[in-house]
Amino acid sequence: MELTRNLRYGMAGEDVAWLKARLFALGLYPQRVTELTSDRFGADTRSAVKTFQAEQSLPVDGVVGPMTLAALNGESEAAACDGFDRGEIPRNIGSAAAGAIAADIANASEIRRSIVLDALSFAYDPKVPAEFPLSLYIRGGNLYNADLRPNVITLERIASGAKRQPEYYDGGRREMMERAVRANPSITGADCSGGVTGLLRHARVVKSGFDCSADGFYASSACKKIEQSALQPADLLHKSGHIGLYAGGGYAVEWMGGAYGCQLTRLSARRGWNFVKNRLDKNGDWTGFLQPAYYK
Repeated sequence: MELTRNLRYGMAGEDVAWLKARLFALGLYPQRVTELTSDRFGADTRSAVKTFQAEQSLPVDGVVGPMTLAALNGESEAAACDGFDRGEIPRNIGSAAAGAIAADIANASEIRRSIVLDALSFAYDPKVPAEFPLSLYIRGGNLYNADLRPNVITLERIASGAKRQPEYYDGGRREMMERAVRANPSITGADCSGGVTGLLRHARVVKSGFDCSADGFYASSACKKIEQSALQPADLLHKSGHIGLYAGGGYAVEWMGGAYGCQLTRLSARRGWNFVKNRLDKNGDWTGFLQPAYYK
């Protein structure tokens, strides 16, 4: 079951019907059930969810979010890889994506493989639930600075950014970022082009002072336009004003926006986990595919 929204009291739909069937199979409803034949999330279901959360040592709020869903699915994607060789793919990437990417980068050049692995270490995969992104979206930030040190984000940096460009921090985004910094004082940050630029800097395929915008990459003679079918790991993905890195196996790494941070997304049916609204949001398709000359 793939979660596209948090499930809570009062909702209805096929996802709620699945939830109720799963809870019933686990024996978590009272003996006399009043609502199992409907697809509505009622009081019996809320009680069953709370019971399950308590048994699993999860926050008991009666809401089915990513952590509760992972437990209901009988797996923790961070650990459910028995018999699966993920190679160098970091543990913040779920087993399905890890397998697909590992198979693809096995045939990639060393530099392409190292760039992808670097990018993956910052990417949030909704299959491995967490409270905050692993790297924040910070307008104007580069993932690695000119001295090749990670761009660590502080509360002061967020306050400064919110003062200069409040539109990137409103609607609860600033508050989420500040909580993320408090939880992880070494958290990094970048915007979409700063993420890609930083990865290229860190791999030393460009000069340490190299910088480029999303549309600049698309217009650059150093980036050959190719068909989607020709993509290789560490190629670039573009849509107007936005850039990402192809990780392989049908997945991308992108600094998606203030509410999302750095995300692992599918190349098709592109979605990102919104940490402010706690839901999976749909996003538009990539329109351009680029093969950089930097790796040669």
